[in-house]
Amino acid sequence: MRTPKPLPLSKLYKACRVSDFSFENTQVIPPLDTFIGQARAEEALRFGTAINRKGYSIFAVGHDGLGKRTMVRRFLEQRAAKMEAPSDWMYLHDFVNPRKPWAVRLPCGLGQVFKADLQAFILDLKQAIPAAFDNEGFYERAEKIKDASAEQQTEALKALALEAEPLQLKLILQSPGGYMFVPADDEGMPMEADAFSALEDEQRKVFREAIEAMEKKLRVVLRQLSQLEKQSRLEQQALNEEVTNDALGDGLQELLTKYAEFPRLEAYLQAMHKDLLDNLAIFLDMEEDEEDAISSVSPDKRIPTRYQVNLVISHAPSDPAPVIEEALPTHNNIVGHIENVTYQGTVATDFSLIRPGALHRANGGFLLLNAERILSQPYAWDGLKLALRTGSLRIDTLERQLSVSGSVSLEPEPIPLSCTVALLGDYDVLNALQDQDPEFMELFKVVAEFETEMPRSLPNQRLYTRLISSMVAGEGLLPVSKQGVMRMIEEASRMAEHQGKISLSAADLSHLLREADYVATKELKPCIDADDVREALQARRRRGGRYPEQMLESITENFVMISSSGERIGQVNALTVVGGHDFYHGQPSRITARVHYGSGEVLDIERSVHLGGSMHSKGVMILTGFLCGLFGSEDSLPLDASLVFEQSYAGVDGDSASLAELICLLSAMAEVPVKQSLAITGSINQLGEVQPIGGVNEKIEGFFEVCQARGLTGEQGVIIPQQNVMQLMLREEVLAAVKEKQFHIWAVSQVEEALQLLLGLPAKKVYEKITDRLDRLREKDDDDDQEDSKDAKASDEKKLKDKKDPKEKRPESEPVNND
Repeated sequence: MRTPKPLPLSKLYKACRVSDFSFENTQVIPPLDTFIGQARAEEALRFGTAINRKGYSIFAVGHDGLGKRTMVRRFLEQRAAKMEAPSDWMYLHDFVNPRKPWAVRLPCGLGQVFKADLQAFILDLKQAIPAAFDNEGFYERAEKIKDASAEQQTEALKALALEAEPLQLKLILQSPGGYMFVPADDEGMPMEADAFSALEDEQRKVFREAIEAMEKKLRVVLRQLSQLEKQSRLEQQALNEEVTNDALGDGLQELLTKYAEFPRLEAYLQAMHKDLLDNLAIFLDMEEDEEDAISSVSPDKRIPTRYQVNLVISHAPSDPAPVIEEALPTHNNIVGHIENVTYQGTVATDFSLIRPGALHRANGGFLLLNAERILSQPYAWDGLKLALRTGSLRIDTLERQLSVSGSVSLEPEPIPLSCTVALLGDYDVLNALQDQDPEFMELFKVVAEFETEMPRSLPNQRLYTRLISSMVAGEGLLPVSKQGVMRMIEEASRMAEHQGKISLSAADLSHLLREADYVATKELKPCIDADDVREALQARRRRGGRYPEQMLESITENFVMISSSGERIGQVNALTVVGGHDFYHGQPSRITARVHYGSGEVLDIERSVHLGGSMHSKGVMILTGFLCGLFGSEDSLPLDASLVFEQSYAGVDGDSASLAELICLLSAMAEVPVKQSLAITGSINQLGEVQPIGGVNEKIEGFFEVCQARGLTGEQGVIIPQQNVMQLMLREEVLAAVKEKQFHIWAVSQVEEALQLLLGLPAKKVYEKITDRLDRLREKDDDDDQEDSKDAKASDEKKLKDKKDPKEKRPESEPVNND
């Protein structure tokens, strides 16, 4: 097998071609007005917003930072712009059952008109009704009704009193409305009790019988008086209605005519008319200085709350369909709620305190929500699902739903719901909902998956340039030069970990743009160029470089033992990636192996001390399988081995070091030293094929920094899997060292290629050395087996002989003294 050659410089970085970019800076580039690299998600959104069927709400899923929210909102707004504004909705007082306010729909824009019309009508009544009742004509007619009733009552009582005079009885008023007959003296005055007691029994009896007879007649007259009172009230009420209707003038009829095509409004106006007649006191200044709990918080104290309009949703006819984004998706903010008012120790509510939720505002359009946020709010997710499942909006208090309060509340009429909800989340949230909520897939049948990267084609590079132009314009940044755009596209390829792809992380791009703008602005430049982008990236590494610098210092001072020169048996420089959030750094790690006579077991020390993860353990098992297949096809391996990451005190996981571990074991088994000037990364399978790994750029750069700190010799370098070559987008300092032949990178696809590079011998010779050693160990094993067999045979013969001789050997006894 031929020794692999170092990769040429052209394989280590894919630069943009200047000829692909014809502009000077992004000022002449039109902003992006479409999706970029998200054809699949765009198709799903188009389907979800057009199907308009129950259960077809949308879950937009993708990693954070892709710009899902911006793209989804922009798409929804474009879709909504082609739709008509939905209906207006208002709550009105139910004059028969105030606990159940009416929900009334009107065409868009008409709700505000009706509210203004009704407000003007009531305000007019507040002037007209008091004026109509405060005039001589009304007073005269009211006085006539009162006088006529009083006269009739007086005549009836007078006639009854005259009838009682011959019986020597007097009709007196004992209490208001309480008449009675009493005996009269000779002067016609009520007889004193003592005088009545002094009468003969026969006289008292005559008086009692007369009183009883007259009181029967009195009761008849009193009923007549009651009828007269009732008749008087009816006449007064008729007068009030007549005066009120005169005060109403043509106003009510105009409202009835204007809204005749809306039966519910017609019914409401008729009911309001009756209520006005029943509650004239509201308009007659009788309660002018009184304020109840509801009116104390009314936005318009001029209008009695019972005649107000609670316009919860209003649209202008020229408005598009609504696109609502709720940043704090609590239960109340999603489905609406009913407020209570505490005033002078009284808790009260009414229809005017009904507050709409995001679903009300988005009805007829689209609602955008963050999935993780709504799931974190108590009962908000359940409220959203209930609305989507039933297709209606029912406003109720959580206290009533949870039965924690026995207070009486409102039961507003439900409003039909026609709204497409778009949830934003990552795959963890999506998988959790799919696994744990059986209703989820019934309500969110459309999943819009957002890609993390796109091909680095010329059309896509142009779209990416437009994306840069959009961000620059949107945030008021300096324009970006052609070279600056090229450098950003190259960095996007590094973020995507692929020379042929571009990362679609809008967050990463916007961060880089802002930081490069800061550099350019500080230097008073007219635009952002490649040097500004480069300096922004270097500054970012400096800000996050505390730990990498400490590790490099520990390595150069030999506190962390990493060799970058010489040769060692059973010792290899592996490569790892450390860090988190938005910064990762590669660093070398020493792996050592020891082998000794044994039964073929490979001891993974990391796993034994519970520092190794399952993927790392799997990698060790795979390399064990490779060794057994290569050297132990007929017999078990007559040796044991141990593997460890030296000076590693945290968890180790992943199989990207399995190639390094295998080389380390083979070196120890063959007793051939490994070049310490090289580091290696890669995974293997049981057939000895090298498999790709992640973080290849960071790993190479991590070992390069160690070599650079100690001094580049021209012999140092890194071995990577062949499949990772297309991911190489190395930093400029590494490229410069490679160009000067001070650092090298090799790509391998088979274990044997890595062996030849690291051990300096063809793999065949390494395997021969291992085979010879294993044969010697097997011979020793056979010799030990023969010795064990001889010993076992001698022992068996002895046992057989003892079995044939029944006499037992006994110690000679002492002479017996018979004396």
